[in-house]
Order: sequence, then C-alpha cells, then structure tokens
Amino acid sequence: MYLLTFCCLYSSLMFVYSENPRVTINDGELEGTTMKTKDGREINVFLGIPYAEPPVGKLRFKSPVPMKPWKGTLDATKSHTMCPQRIFFINSEVMGDENCLFLNVYTPKIPSENSKLLPVMVFIHGGGFLFGTGRSESYSPGYLLDQEIVLVTLNYRLGALGFLSTDDDASPGNYGLKDQALALNWVNKNIKYFGGNPSSVTLFGESAGGASAHYHIFSPLSKGLFHRVISQSGTVFNIWAVMPEGRNIKSVIKLAESVGCPTATNMEMVECLRHVNALKLVDDRIFSVLNEAMPLPFRPTVEHPSQNAFLADSPANLFESKTFNDVPFMTGITKEEGLISSSVFANKPELLKKLSRNFNNITALLLWYDHVDDPNTIREQLKTYYLGNKNSLTIEDFPNLINMHGDVAFTSGFDEAVRMHLRESKKPSYAYFFVYQSESSFSELIDPGKIHGVSHGDELLYLFPMGDTLLPHRKETNTDKKVMKLMTAYWTNFARTGNPTPTTDDLITAKWEPVGSDKLEHFFIDAEIQKMKNELLPDRVKFCRELPLKPKKVHRDEL
Repeated sequence: MYLLTFCCLYSSLMFVYSENPRVTINDGELEGTTMKTKDGREINVFLGIPYAEPPVGKLRFKSPVPMKPWKGTLDATKSHTMCPQRIFFINSEVMGDENCLFLNVYTPKIPSENSKLLPVMVFIHGGGFLFGTGRSESYSPGYLLDQEIVLVTLNYRLGALGFLSTDDDASPGNYGLKDQALALNWVNKNIKYFGGNPSSVTLFGESAGGASAHYHIFSPLSKGLFHRVISQSGTVFNIWAVMPEGRNIKSVIKLAESVGCPTATNMEMVECLRHVNALKLVDDRIFSVLNEAMPLPFRPTVEHPSQNAFLADSPANLFESKTFNDVPFMTGITKEEGLISSSVFANKPELLKKLSRNFNNITALLLWYDHVDDPNTIREQLKTYYLGNKNSLTIEDFPNLINMHGDVAFTSGFDEAVRMHLRESKKPSYAYFFVYQSESSFSELIDPGKIHGVSHGDELLYLFPMGDTLLPHRKETNTDKKVMKLMTAYWTNFARTGNPTPTTDDLITAKWEPVGSDKLEHFFIDAEIQKMKNELLPDRVKFCRELPLKPKKVHRDEL
C-alpha cells in the first residue's frame, strides 16, 4: 500500500527513436515510440493515451466519461501527467493535474492481419489510494516485455478526488475504481489493435493496486472485462482497503471545513468542493497522526444503491450470495510486510517514546482499527502478544513492531481472501510467500543504508526495473537476475494459462499447486528454494483471526 510507486518517477527508460510505430484505434490514430527491454528486445511503446474525458468541473466527483474521438494523430511518445497527490513518506508538497486519466500500452509487435493475439496484463499501481502513478518512469516494461505479453499501465483518481463519498447521491464514491473499470472497457475495445487478446486479460496490482484488482471481482461494472487476477500484498479484506460504515462523512466534513465549504447538507458541501483547487483537496496532512504515518481518509466504500454503483455490497456478502466474477486468483505477501510503515521508528527514539506514552490512540490509528466496537481490547491483545505488555519501547522492539503491523494490515487480509476463495470460488486460487532478501530493499527509503528484511513491495523489484534510480546504490546481482526471471515467468505463465507453473524446467524446478484445503498451501519463493508449504505463519494468523475487529457504526448526527 505504501509502495513507493511514486519515487520511481525518475528511473530511466532506454528509448530508441527509430521509425515511430502507428496504430489506429476506435478513437483515432496514435503515434508511439520504441524502447529496449532489459534483454535488448525492441518493443513498441504508446504513452499517455487518454481513456476518459478530464474529470474536472462538473465531472469532479462523478463517474468517468469515455474519451471522445480525436482528429489527426495523437502524440503517444511522452509520459502523461500524474493525478493530484502528496507522497506522505517524503512529506512532499502536493503535485499533479486533474487531467490525468491516461494509460500506456507496451507491445512486442504491431499485429498484421493474421497475427496471433497475445495475453494482456493490466497493472494497477499502489499507494494507499492516495498517491502513485502508472507512468512509464515508475513501471517500465523492461522485464515483463521479454515475455510474450502486452502490458497496460494506468492512472486513476486518488485521495478525495478518487474516493470521496457522502454515502448518498451527492457523491457516491469509488471514482478511482470506476476509472479502472473504464480503462478495462478501453482495453476490451482497443487492445486488439496493439496485438493483445481482449479475451485473455489479467489484472494485477500491488498493495492498494492489489486490493483494487481484487475489487473488480465483485463489481458488475467490470464483468467480462478480465479473466484472471493477481493481488500482491493487498486484497479487499485488508483492514485498510475499505472505509468502515458511517466513516465516510466524517472525512468529508473535516475536509470541507478545512477549505471553508459549508457542511449543512451533503449536496451543498459537495458542490462547494467542486470549485476548490484540486491540490488543496488531496493534501491529507489535516488527517495526519504522526508526520511519518499515512492517514487513509478516503478509501473504497460500499455504495448506496444506484444504477452505476461499482460496489453494491460488501465482498463477503457478495461471495456468499455468489454475486461475483469467478476467475482464477493469485495472491501473496512478503516476509516483512510491516517493514516500511514500522521503519519510521527505526532511528527515531523520540517517536518510540511517543508511541509508548500514547500506545492506545496511536496504534489504533496507525493500524486503522479506531472504528471498531472495542479498540481497547484490541490494543491490550496487541501489546501483550507482540510486545510482552511492555510500557516503554526501545529499538529492540523494532522486529516485533514490524510483525504487528504486517500481520494486522496485510497477513490477516491475505489469509481471509485465500480462505474465502477456497470456500466460495469454483476457480483455482494460488498463494505465495515471497522471502527473497536481496542487498537492496524499499525499506532503505525510510531507513537509508539498512536492510531489515523483505519489505512490503520488494517483489516489485523483480517485475519492474524500479530500482535503477530509486535505489541508486543498488547493484543487481546474478541472484537478483535469477529471481527476476522466476517472477516474470510465474506472473506471465499465470496470465497465459491461469497456472503459474504449467511446466517445470531448469529455471522453474517445482510445481506451484493451487490452495486445496484449510492448510493454506502456498508457494515459497526464494532464489534457491521453490517449494510448496502449509500453514503460513499459523500462530500469528490465528491470533489476528481472533481479534474483535467488528466495526462500530457512526452516523452523521453523531459527528
């Protein structure tokens, strides 16, 4: 969720300006460019393709509108703008432009009349629904396009602009997810012109992007537009992935008051917010607990009944009523999921002291369980289980803080998602545990020069060449290269066949079997060890399963 999609904005691409490729789609002609992959393969690149009208003015806080056709040739050789956002972990200023609903297409070849169409992979970036971008500088195709696939990356609205909801017709919410659904519609109609098969589309994403990909399984707006899903370190069942019932309006009122908008009625409040500068609306610092902690004031939500609802009921209810898009599913976590969020405490004794003094309130907000009926009981259980009920925390407690955050925020949601798919889905589900520890990690961005484990997001380093400038001191080892080959093979095999290991060979030496029982069979991914295991972190998972996380309802008149 925290993934540092955004810090990669300056990574290099190897563009090769030769005769530019051209493609004519339903909306008009595009002129792209070419680049070379990590292994030197020349591919066709089409950047900054608009898939929706700019969501500005009256279209702010509305479902996206498909892009109108254009005349002439659209320049698709340059990166597009990013959506308005602020990157919390570098305490950046807000940046971006509301006219941001663009996507990118990367293809090995422009098809001829009788060409065989290739599987399509559509990537959704993470960033806590607050920040991130699908720009090519962040998610280059340099690894994946050495495989026979077509890759699509995209932008979607973020923060208040993407997820503000009043739980009624004033602003139903889920605009960022609706953007993604419209992008999938675009893929369905146009990807054949790039050599992609619209009947073989795999959605994949990491963190909030993983949860987003998972959400499409439960949306009627996405039905028939995709055929497989990979959710990396994020599912709809993660505690941070959905806004608790009754909490939307609290965030909207706080935002409205901060920019001087009236709050007497929802309609009046939202209409005023339509006229506020977009960058003011995505500045989330008014919601901060600690400067280094990420608030999540705007998230996906169960919408009130309407014709264009993206999510009409909770995923659990939709599972049980068999009202979902049943497709093969793959999901997993890294070994130290809580590392990035916990790293803020690594070299800051004053923050550890602050956490010790106010463990109750800070932990509830940092782990997003402040909405439950009995947060005090949860706090006591967490403190006892992970910290031995200590009242004064030191740096020696850092590994336990990592486990606490990782388990509550990531492992428990992963566990629930796998078990729900096992029980309710007729399609295979595959689970993984990524444990490969390199000499580089995204945790270095929070605690420079130190590797504390396998961080949230570290698996992305082996799917996209993100670390080239994000981690400038990174030296890619031969083992790193092997893991990259493994990861791209697993992911693209799944996109082609619905099975990450349809065959074994010198590279892939073990079969990855689907989950088949409550033992939660999963694939252990390391450089030298590829094998199936049972019972992922059983004691910690059992503890989290028994936490009383029942939400407390809050109504507008209580605020």
